Amino acid sequence: MLKKYRRDFVLLNTLTVGIVLMITLSFLGAVVYINEYDDMESVMSMSVRPWNYPGGDQRQEAVEKTDPDIGHPPEEKSWNDPKDSAQSSSESSVSQSSESKENKALKKRRINNNTRYINEDISVYVLSSDRKSFALLSESTIYEGDDELELMRDISVQSERFGSIDKYGIIFYKERSEAGTYKIAITGKWYMTIALLRILLILISAFLISMGLVFLISMHLSRLAARPMENAIGMERQFVRDISHDLKTPVTVILANNSILRSNPDTKLGDNMQWIDSTDSAARDMMNMVSEMLTLSKLENTEVRAEKECVNLSMEAERTVLQLESVAYENRIELASDIEENVQVNAVPEYVKRICSSLIENAVKYEPSGGRVGVSLKIRRKKAVLAVHNKLSFIPKEELEHIFESFYRGDKTRSSKNGHGLGLTIIKRMAELSGADISVESSESEGTVFKVTFELI
Repeated sequence: MLKKYRRDFVLLNTLTVGIVLMITLSFLGAVVYINEYDDMESVMSMSVRPWNYPGGDQRQEAVEKTDPDIGHPPEEKSWNDPKDSAQSSSESSVSQSSESKENKALKKRRINNNTRYINEDISVYVLSSDRKSFALLSESTIYEGDDELELMRDISVQSERFGSIDKYGIIFYKERSEAGTYKIAITGKWYMTIALLRILLILISAFLISMGLVFLISMHLSRLAARPMENAIGMERQFVRDISHDLKTPVTVILANNSILRSNPDTKLGDNMQWIDSTDSAARDMMNMVSEMLTLSKLENTEVRAEKECVNLSMEAERTVLQLESVAYENRIELASDIEENVQVNAVPEYVKRICSSLIENAVKYEPSGGRVGVSLKIRRKKAVLAVHNKLSFIPKEELEHIFESFYRGDKTRSSKNGHGLGLTIIKRMAELSGADISVESSESEGTVFKVTFELI
C-alpha cells in the first residue's frame, strides 16, 4: 500500500512539475527566438551601414566620446554617392558581360573599406538605381545561385525593410539611398534554423536535467511524506496488539471465574465471593480502559473545543498532594511540595485537575520504596511551571521518545505496575488543549522530572 502511495505521489508530482516546466520553457524559448530574430535585424542593419553613411559623422563622434581610442575611418566617398554609384553600376555591367565567372567571383570578393561591421554569415550587396547591375561588398557569398541579380531585384521590391523570401531561402535587410541605389544584406534561413536548434538543445537539456532533479527530489519527498503514514500504520498495529493483550486478560479471568461458578452450582454464595470479586475487578479494569479510550477519542476530535478559564493552579496542586500523602506514607515514600500561592493560569479546569492528579499519582506509583517525590509550582519568565520530580525513578532514553504514545509502557513498568498506557497520552492532549506544554527529562543521577508550562492570567 505504501509503495503504491509513494509511486503515485512521485508520478503525479513529476507529471505536474513537468507540464508546468514545459509550458514555462516553451514560452521562454519563444521569447528567446523572437529576440534572436530581432537581433538578426540589428546585425544585418549594421552590416549595410558603413561608418560614413549619411549622418554617420554624428555616430562617429558619439562613439569617440565613449572610447577616444577609436580612430576616424579612411577618407573616401560615401557608398551612396551618385557618381560612385553610377561608376560601380557601369563596372558591374561590363564585368557581367565580358569577364569570365572566375574574374566575376574575384571581383565579388572585394572588401569595401567603408564597412566596419563584418559577419561571415552575411553577404552585403549594392544594387544600382536602375536595378540592372549589382556588386558584392563582403568577403563571403551566402547565396550560391546563378540568379543573384533576380534575387536583388526581388528584394528591392519588397515592402518590408527586413524580412525573408522562402523562394530563395534567405533573410534580407535593405536600405535605399536618395540616389535610388540599394544596399542589401542577406543570410540564409538556415542561420535562424541553427539558432532555433541551439535554443531547443539548451531548453531540452534544461528540461531533462530539471526533470531528473524533480524525480530525485520527489523520491525523497515521498519518503518524508510516507513516514507519518508508516508511523501511523505501525501505531495502529501496535494499538491492536496492545488492546488485544489488555482485553484478553480480564476477559479470560471473567470466563474462568464463570466456568468455576457453573461447575459448582450448589455452592453457597458466600463461598464463591472470591470468584465474584475477581470477576468484578476484571470487569472494572475493562471499563476503565474503555473509558480512557473514549476520553482520548473525544480529545482527538478536532471539532470539539473546550473553553479555557481562569484556574487556580496552586489550589489544584495542593489538593492533589494532600489526597496522596497517605498513599505515599504507606509506600514509605517522601512526598514534598514547594508550591507558590495563588498562581492563576488560563486553562480548561477539568483538564488541569486531571493533569495534576495523574502526574502526581504516577510519580507516587512508580517511585521505589524509600524514594522521594517532589512537587513544585513556580513562576518562570511569565509562565507557570508545574514540576513533578521522581528522585529514584529512571526512564531510559529510548523509552522517553515514546513515553506519550498511546498504549506505550516500558518493559519494567508493564511487568510491575497496572495501567493501560493511555494516561500520559491523555495528559499530553489535555495540556495541548489548555495551551500548555509538557515535557519529560530523566537521568540515573537526577531521576525523572515531568514539567507542564501554563500561560498565566
